[in-house]
Amino acid sequence: MRRKDFLIGIGGIAVGVPLGVVGARSAREPQAPPAPASRPPATAQGHVSYAQAGEDLVVNAIFGNLKIQEISYLDIGAYDPIYLNNTYFFYQQGHRGVLVEPNVTMCEKLRAVRPQDTTLEAGIGIGKPGMADYYVMSDPSWSTFDRAEAEHQVKATGGKVTLKEVRRMPLLDVNEVMAQHFKGKAPAFVSIDAEGWHLPILKSIDFKRFRPNVICIETKVSGEQRTTGGVPALMKAKGYVARGGSFVNTIFVDSRLL
Repeated sequence: MRRKDFLIGIGGIAVGVPLGVVGARSAREPQAPPAPASRPPATAQGHVSYAQAGEDLVVNAIFGNLKIQEISYLDIGAYDPIYLNNTYFFYQQGHRGVLVEPNVTMCEKLRAVRPQDTTLEAGIGIGKPGMADYYVMSDPSWSTFDRAEAEHQVKATGGKVTLKEVRRMPLLDVNEVMAQHFKGKAPAFVSIDAEGWHLPILKSIDFKRFRPNVICIETKVSGEQRTTGGVPALMKAKGYVARGGSFVNTIFVDSRLL
């Protein structure tokens, strides 16, 4: 099943929004005003979810319960600026962050639709920054830096998803990104959708230095119904607890805040 077709609209249904409304806004819509220093999180009632299965509204509810008003975000694997995006809701509410995306075409779209965010045309790597092979798939939202993941996608989908080309793209260190773009502290919210590199990216975060309040990470294996191993155990070891999510993603909260 194509990722973009999976559970579309569930988030909107959860708050009483008709299916056709979710993700239907055009890239030509007016941009949100500049972000204030802080603002109360919007309540879920009456709001549209832009995420795959309402994850943005769940995260927003967590911020509301924790009384966190200064919401910055790091979106790793942002892809589309609006459609199935975990951070566009917060952009619409006036908050700002950093979008990391190795797909050149989608970076152009991200900059056009969300000009007040910072878009980095790269991936998040493991270890020192450098260059790596980027496997561009026939469904570009499934493109990956992980060769084994690319091969798995072809096999798991029975050839419906195929490898189109391999490009050399830059990789950035996640800790350096946070240090440079968030004034040396962690963003309030981190969303990770990195096709096969979810666990390695989590392992690369220096949690002693950077502790995001909330982390949403894709835990469903592409093309299958099972979840990835290792992520819950690692997050527990780092002092995070699962407090929400969906069939595809799991949302973890820093236990120090609870």
